[in-house]
Amino acid sequence: MPLFEIVAFGGIGLAAGLIGGLLGIGGSTVFIPAATLLIGPDQQIYQAAAMVLNVFVAGTATLTHHRAGAIDKQLVLRLLPAAILMVLIGVLVSNHLDAEVLVGVFGGFLILMSGWEAFRLWRRGTDPGDASSLPEDGEAEKAAPPSGAILTGVGGVMGFLGGLLGIGGGLVAVPGLRFLAGIPLRTAIVTSAAVTFPMAVIGASYKNLSLSELVDAEGRSLSASESMIIAAAIVPAAILGSWLGARLVRRLPITTIRIAFILLMGFAGIRMIGSI
Repeated sequence: MPLFEIVAFGGIGLAAGLIGGLLGIGGSTVFIPAATLLIGPDQQIYQAAAMVLNVFVAGTATLTHHRAGAIDKQLVLRLLPAAILMVLIGVLVSNHLDAEVLVGVFGGFLILMSGWEAFRLWRRGTDPGDASSLPEDGEAEKAAPPSGAILTGVGGVMGFLGGLLGIGGGLVAVPGLRFLAGIPLRTAIVTSAAVTFPMAVIGASYKNLSLSELVDAEGRSLSASESMIIAAAIVPAAILGSWLGARLVRRLPITTIRIAFILLMGFAGIRMIGSI
């Protein structure tokens, strides 16, 4: 691998890890478009490498949250079975079907969520007494516990899109847990990272083992060794970035985290729609 690509992948890994650790996602939402822009298109290989990246980013963030005693284990266990099952189905679909329509729909969903969260943030700033805002850390929790059906649904969609698109799943889990289950943002971020880790281990294994069955646009057979070389270039920097991001979750003001979340969702949505 040329020196430029090694340096580029390292820089992308650092940025992906930082954002992934901060927002409870795997980091591949940053890695895949950045690698395509700087290195060139190679979707299947990037997706396989990104899923390996998700393992280390989510794993580092989860370990940091665990040491801080911030993980709600019961909540994680209620999301995990559906997430694991559906990540396998998502990888299977990504290997056999054209996902352009789903990518476009998901991109539109992310842009919608970005706009909605921005509106909620603006409304909260202009009307501090607005009771429609979800409770944040330190505020009284009055909502009923989330139903098992909602958590299973969030976990299932998180896993399916994670396997289909190579993302960590946090872009679905965090807004899903917030808007559908009424869970505060910090808790949603921590839970998303904890579910993403085992989900990513299984999804990355399946994706890389199945690469030999795929060919690129030129008819060339793909190999897991290609994705693993890229992963080796990005993972060390991503681990550092994820550690920093996970620590910042508990130190940055909640408004700062929400703004970062808005920007990431908007960027990812535009990138997905633009790729069609």
